[in-house]
Amino acid sequence: MTPREREIMALLRKNPQISQREIAEKLNITRSGVSTHINNLAKNGYILGRTYILREDDYISVVGGANMDIVGSSYNKIIRKDSNPGYIKYSSGGVGRNICADLARLGIKTSFISVLGTDASGSFIKNELSSINVDTSNILIVSGSTPHYLAILDDSKDMELAISDMDLVKKIDKDFLQGKRNIISSSKLTILDTNLEEEALGYLFKNIPSKYLVDGVSTKKVVKLKNYLPYIFFLKVNEYEAKALTDEKDDIEKIAEELLDKGLNSLCITLGSKGAYYFSKKEKIFKKSIKLNVVNASGAGDAFMAGFSYGLFNDESVEECLNLAMASSRIVLKSKTASPHDYNLEKLMEEVKNA
Repeated sequence: MTPREREIMALLRKNPQISQREIAEKLNITRSGVSTHINNLAKNGYILGRTYILREDDYISVVGGANMDIVGSSYNKIIRKDSNPGYIKYSSGGVGRNICADLARLGIKTSFISVLGTDASGSFIKNELSSINVDTSNILIVSGSTPHYLAILDDSKDMELAISDMDLVKKIDKDFLQGKRNIISSSKLTILDTNLEEEALGYLFKNIPSKYLVDGVSTKKVVKLKNYLPYIFFLKVNEYEAKALTDEKDDIEKIAEELLDKGLNSLCITLGSKGAYYFSKKEKIFKKSIKLNVVNASGAGDAFMAGFSYGLFNDESVEECLNLAMASSRIVLKSKTASPHDYNLEKLMEEVKNA
């Protein structure tokens, strides 16, 4: 699928009744050009019939955490055991939720499987996702408080420390997931985050077939995957999470080789400002990061996963998936929030083009 065809698909997902003339006006191209692109999309099976019915299996399921983010950022170098002047912001967050929201803003039909409390935070998160066309009908609502995540950033906007109150995620258990079997198994891709309990992850891998993409989340949580690597189509980890999964502690390529030898299909290892690696049995690709002024590092990894998943969803080459992932991450790094409201397909394509 070409970049222009992706833009057309995004418009069709928002409004299946849109005319070719309206598409041409929105994208500043000719109507005949729109007709050619739509014919190509129909030939390739992305559109069914004349009324722009999109192929029903074209959606991504995301199973993972959702929480209210509280981020405190210090104006100056952090002084331990003291009050540090800065600012505090509240926003919807959670690895699964952020990936889900980013994909929805790229025009991907997305179903979110998660758990929220009955408090105001839970209602806010659910309503916000619904407003960007995420299917929230599979979110479990239970009595109690919605998970919260507290992060403290230093004057360079890097995380100094964080506290994660995610106990409610334990409600995403075998019994709950059993009821979501059809939703997950019918997805083109299923994205998981390791906030899920190991038992829940194991149940999914062994009992519900899907093409699983997994975000490692943290060094403590990624180790839940050690016994399930052969079930994972794609794993996204940073260098510290990758090291937590292996006996090798220094050489990135040897770490990847060990994980692939244990049955993992493919992975990306992100190296912060240095760049990112992609590894599979067939390929090794390294992309350097572009220097930029970082406003906020929180959510950049989630955006990376969303960008890569968007590429896989649209059957792009691995190299293009990596370009999309890194461009997606840069958008968040330059934003004040982990999942910016102005994140969209046009912005992503512009970031890819300007790299």
